[in-house]
Amino acid sequence: MKVACIQPELLREREKCYSEIERLIKNLLKTHDQCEIACLPERWVPVLEDIPQNFQKERGDDYLFVKELSKKYGINLLSGAIWEKRNHSKKPIITCYFFNDKGKEIGRQDKIHLYSYERQHFERGRELNIFRLNNYHFSILICFDMAFYETPRLAAENGADLLFSPTQIREDGMENWKIYLQARVLESRIPVAACNTMGSMLERKFPGNSKIISFIKGYITPSKLKVIEGPLNSSGFVYDDIDLKFPRKLRKIRLKEKIDKNTISVRKIA
Repeated sequence: MKVACIQPELLREREKCYSEIERLIKNLLKTHDQCEIACLPERWVPVLEDIPQNFQKERGDDYLFVKELSKKYGINLLSGAIWEKRNHSKKPIITCYFFNDKGKEIGRQDKIHLYSYERQHFERGRELNIFRLNNYHFSILICFDMAFYETPRLAAENGADLLFSPTQIREDGMENWKIYLQARVLESRIPVAACNTMGSMLERKFPGNSKIISFIKGYITPSKLKVIEGPLNSSGFVYDDIDLKFPRKLRKIRLKEKIDKNTISVRKIA
């Protein structure tokens, strides 16, 4: 699968953010015109300090922008994280939409694990979706969802071939994030495309450095990782043509090796 992470600079005005994203997609398609799907980072629009002022109505302006972009450039797009109010939800939802190359909404994935202040303002997702693109399947795990092995493993066990992760990792969390991503890839033998925010927001710096992590073909035990990184502290994109067939073989072996934790007794010794 030909995959990209779009890493725009987080600008002060929403319209300028829109223009920056469109510019990067045009640049991506100039050099990789066969790219099948691209992912935006978790946050790519300015954030006001008063959190509720950032909420949009369901399928609001940010949604419509990404939808039209996918249709205009004929590319499958993942919207990153949109903060939206829904009529039947007690609190707003953090969600990522999947649009096909005709601009049609295929589905959305709500953030399952809420981070820090998010628990106060948002309602968590309770369903993990598996999406199809051509002959493969993928899941979307928004940022903190990658910090727990259960969600990536659940996706892998249910047929996902690839994990997309729109993220918002600040400067002092980058080393942990790198370890989390590589661990998730190795634990379930599944490639990851993780797209990080780039820029400054509420006195915090986000350095980008998005990553596409897959496997070097032919190495089974030990498996060897292929890591491609996006720009550090600048806008841009990262692209790779990922081999998804070989990881299927690795994943089949790994999942057979797993022992049901319920069959393992635990004994505390004083």
